[in-house]
Amino acid sequence: MGRLRRTLAFFSPRRRRWERFLRSLPLDPGNLPRPLLPPGERDVIICGCPRTGTTLLAAALFQPPQVVTVMEPWDGMRMAPAELFASLRQEIAATGRITRGRLDLPLLLRSGEVRWCQEGAGALPLTVAPGFLLGVKWPAFWRYLEMLGETKFLVCLRDPLEVIASFRDAGGRLTMGFNQETRFNRPMNDDLRAATRDAALRRVLLFEYIHTRVLPFLQRPNVLVVRYERWVDDRERLLRDLGTFLGVPLGAGPARIGKPRPHASFSPREFDLIRAHCSTADALGYPLPGGAAARAFVG
Repeated sequence: MGRLRRTLAFFSPRRRRWERFLRSLPLDPGNLPRPLLPPGERDVIICGCPRTGTTLLAAALFQPPQVVTVMEPWDGMRMAPAELFASLRQEIAATGRITRGRLDLPLLLRSGEVRWCQEGAGALPLTVAPGFLLGVKWPAFWRYLEMLGETKFLVCLRDPLEVIASFRDAGGRLTMGFNQETRFNRPMNDDLRAATRDAALRRVLLFEYIHTRVLPFLQRPNVLVVRYERWVDDRERLLRDLGTFLGVPLGAGPARIGKPRPHASFSPREFDLIRAHCSTADALGYPLPGGAAARAFVG
């Protein structure tokens, strides 16, 4: 019944309206003029592959008055980065609020729970310090790494086995091995669609597509890698590293962080596909297990 409900939901009128909205978003970074105008010095981009902790990072860094983060504002799919950051800063200065973004900020500050909401539904009044840091979180903004060599980026990484299992269990486009069907993601989705009709393989190729393009930039001085595992194992030092990189003192942050829920085991075929096609794992610092250790991931 669960699978049937998901199938019916996928073909529902509400779902079709949602897909039309995504397709209406006009921005493709490949069509922007070069060189790309950078955001300001106190602006930072939070990005990475989906399911690597970008939402958690944005929530943890929401620490006004020194730091304000905005999670996946739809204007990020309409405006180039400099225009986007300028418009967000203008809204905060003019209204003392931020109505864009899809993080439930009142809930976050009240209970530490990290939850999505409709854009604007999670707004709250803001007091900001002079020269406050503004972060925008969009996983797909990794595409700007090659275009904005001076802008600060926080790039999230996570064990590929966890990420690919999360793709499988997430439902929707990620389970099919695609990202959202926006113009921003169209080149990647078209390449993945052409590569295979096998969703299990495409989930691995989605991970690979993004990380082969992210890897060349991870050692650059304007990029800080944020490994998901550090939130559990090394949170205090991670926050110090983030504060040093961003040039702002950080507290513990409002987000309540627990150990992630375990995913179901991979089938032998799924694991074989990962072993065969996940070539970036070693370079990312996540060597894939072999032998007896691999059997812990296979059901």
